[in-house]
Amino acid sequence: MEISTLTSTEERLWHAFPTGALVDLRSGADDGPDKATSWPRTRDVRAEVIAALLTGSGPEASGGAGVKLAGVRVVGRLALAHTQVPYVLDFEQCCFDDGLDLAEAETRSVRLRGCYLSGLEASRAQIRGEFQVEGCRLGGIGLYAARVFEIEISGTTITAPSPDSPDPDADWTPPRAAVYGDLLVVDTAMYCHDVVVDGQFRLPGARIGGYLELDGARITHEEPNLPPTPALLAQGLRVDTGMFARRGNTRAKNRFTVTGGVDLSGATIKGGLMLPDADLVDDCGGTALRADHISVEGGVNLSGLTASGGVRLDSARVVGPLTLSGAQLGTLDASGARVEGAMVCNEGFTAHRLDLRRARTATFEDDAASWPVKLRLDGFVYDELMPLPTAGTRLPWLARDAYQPQPYERLAACYRAVGRDGESRRVLLAQQRRRREAAGVPTKVWGLLQDATVGYGYRPWLAGLWLLGLLAAGSVYFASHRPAPLGAGGPHFNAVAYTLDLLVPVVSLGQSGAWNPSGSGQVLAYALIISGWTLATTLFAGVTRILVRP
Repeated sequence: MEISTLTSTEERLWHAFPTGALVDLRSGADDGPDKATSWPRTRDVRAEVIAALLTGSGPEASGGAGVKLAGVRVVGRLALAHTQVPYVLDFEQCCFDDGLDLAEAETRSVRLRGCYLSGLEASRAQIRGEFQVEGCRLGGIGLYAARVFEIEISGTTITAPSPDSPDPDADWTPPRAAVYGDLLVVDTAMYCHDVVVDGQFRLPGARIGGYLELDGARITHEEPNLPPTPALLAQGLRVDTGMFARRGNTRAKNRFTVTGGVDLSGATIKGGLMLPDADLVDDCGGTALRADHISVEGGVNLSGLTASGGVRLDSARVVGPLTLSGAQLGTLDASGARVEGAMVCNEGFTAHRLDLRRARTATFEDDAASWPVKLRLDGFVYDELMPLPTAGTRLPWLARDAYQPQPYERLAACYRAVGRDGESRRVLLAQQRRRREAAGVPTKVWGLLQDATVGYGYRPWLAGLWLLGLLAAGSVYFASHRPAPLGAGGPHFNAVAYTLDLLVPVVSLGQSGAWNPSGSGQVLAYALIISGWTLATTLFAGVTRILVRP
């Protein structure tokens, strides 16, 4: 490009480029790109001039060369696709008429501060320095399969471009994507603080070598005429040093807010997943956070999280604690989850339904005020339960689920492990009573008999009380209503021994065969014999149940 064709502003940039000097055309602090329509033409720089400098068509440059512009309007699309740009791009409070195209380019750092762009395309780009977007307004960012050393996006509003007219014959219409980061690779960290995103934020298959921070981010993705898709889509995401979505860094301390749902299914996160105080609205399919088969090392913190729909952690693996203190959820599905630490559901935790089937955790912490309306506990294994009050306090927790034997056996084992055998027996007795409720009439009758006589074997002392009571009643009766002898030479009659001989099966004291009761005495004798056999049978059944229990 001949220098004679340059405007005076472009000529300033041309001479500043070799040393990377700043060309600043701002007239004051309040002269940002929102006023670009009133800027004079002297603040225009053609995109082709910038591209010529960055691709080697400009003057000879030193190691510190670069384009550094402030307060200019870039006219035309800055097209750097498929090029090698060994210089820094630095724009502050600039307005781009037609966006920035870095698709498949190789470049050093890219810095955009307070700029307006209709769009930024960097798919498959190689950015070997930082990618900084601060306080900008963009019509979408494309980072598909890009590789970037570090990403820092803060205080920026990103709006998905308007969709094309839908094809009525198409089987599928892609969602409006504001950030398209499928298969993105970030060598160090990706910071997205206090960003406002209108459209889908996509990171499926992305790899972040350090932190992924979304503190104070607000993401909204609603397309009422299309099938629901999550606002933050990050299936298969890999993060090496932790994913954080906490309150923002501004004075307002905005919560991490997503309208449209979050999908982290199959993600692998080292360093922890932290979403305290987040506010998630479901994706119209009833799920606010989907993290099925996620693997997290360092724990998951969802304390204080508010989800208008369900939270799914089906078959998740968490090394460290899973904290849900104060979380307010529609439902929580953690079936099949493995938590190598404490699962904490207390201090105001609320959920209409909690599914813990086949889940396993080292410690489960909750409180009665946080128990959900509906529980599913079959197969739930915990080594320790906190708090562990009396069984009478804990049994209503199990009663919120349909009867299954395993939850009762697990709770009983928990009491037994800390030496509270009495509480363990109370739980197992309650288990038999719940089981009886769903049984048929014959089983119910037999169960009631076992319960009344020996407490299903867990209260064997009841059999002793029944025996003493029957022995006393029979002894008193037969002492005043002596039966007639069956013949001469029999033993001397003893009312206590006679009653005991009737009550105790198999063993004979010689009394019952020597005396013959009649009338009401005969009825009582038969009743004592039947009672004795019943007590013996129920006691045997109860003791057998205890002995065969693993």
